[in-house]
Amino acid sequence: MARPDLPAGLGGWQALDATPQETSCGLYCCGPASVEAIRNGMVYLKYDAPFIFAEVNSDKVFWQRQLDGTFQKVLVQKKAVGHQISTKAVGSDEREDITDSYKYSEGTDEERIAVEMACRHGSRPDTYADQWRAEDVAVTVRTDDGIVMGSDFVVMVAVVNGSSECRCLRLFTQAAVMYYTGVTKGTFKKDKRDVLLEPREEKEVKLLFHYDDYQQYLVDQAAMMFTVTGRVEETGQAIVNQHNFRLRTPDLRLTPLGEAVVGKQMKVEIVLTNPLPKTLKDVTLRIEGPGLQRPRKINIGDVPRHATITITESLVPTKPGQRKLIASLDSQQLTQVHGVAEVIVQES
Repeated sequence: MARPDLPAGLGGWQALDATPQETSCGLYCCGPASVEAIRNGMVYLKYDAPFIFAEVNSDKVFWQRQLDGTFQKVLVQKKAVGHQISTKAVGSDEREDITDSYKYSEGTDEERIAVEMACRHGSRPDTYADQWRAEDVAVTVRTDDGIVMGSDFVVMVAVVNGSSECRCLRLFTQAAVMYYTGVTKGTFKKDKRDVLLEPREEKEVKLLFHYDDYQQYLVDQAAMMFTVTGRVEETGQAIVNQHNFRLRTPDLRLTPLGEAVVGKQMKVEIVLTNPLPKTLKDVTLRIEGPGLQRPRKINIGDVPRHATITITESLVPTKPGQRKLIASLDSQQLTQVHGVAEVIVQES
């Protein structure tokens, strides 16, 4: 897109959000914003560049309110935002990575300059003005990949003492379920413990969570927020870290059986696994595929705990070529379960 309203060199690719969640100049819109301007932190250029920059390359800064009402910066996470920015590849369903179009490589001088440039035009322009003091205790939080909904899981909190002296700290941990917007629905577990670290020592605290702890809180995309806070007794250093993750739901497995030919009946096998330790009630499946199958609802009934069921359905393709068959599960106890299969339909 040509941008004669911007300085030279900022035409070309522009970023827009087709589903804006807030208003811009009184209208629900977002963009167009020059991708080149976003890459270089030029958030003072229209339109909505600050919002889009925050989506792809902002730092995550934690502030702590002091007794006098002022705020003290306690943690800056420089690599928390903008991983694997993606688009669909041309001519295939593969993911194409376009991260480099929106930001310089993490940690490079160019990337840091862009972030600091954007910050100087924000609500806290002095965020990077001070020299961040060295702090010798670090905390990281992690979970295993692919935690399945319905299972118990462990959160690992690693605490490292980088000094040549002992450090004693009190850690407070809190686990909450959140909506896809980042707003928490409710906290389901808290923990408090003291940790003593010898010089240069690293310790790992493992916290076990059971399905019964969180199952009644789950919403939409089964996202969770785990927060660690605390303070080092000897230095007064504030400890804070946050780890967000989603519980994985099973995929529906769709397998076409035999050849697909226009006007001839074919079959597809659908496999569903219930990952929960309880029965899924009144389960239905919905399947559809342009040129393959009009939208259809299939009543499954109840699916026992941890059970796997197989359903075979018949359909008659109406159009040749590469087609997709899509299935989704409807259940009050389990959401976000989908499956897709590619079908090559031959001429009759």
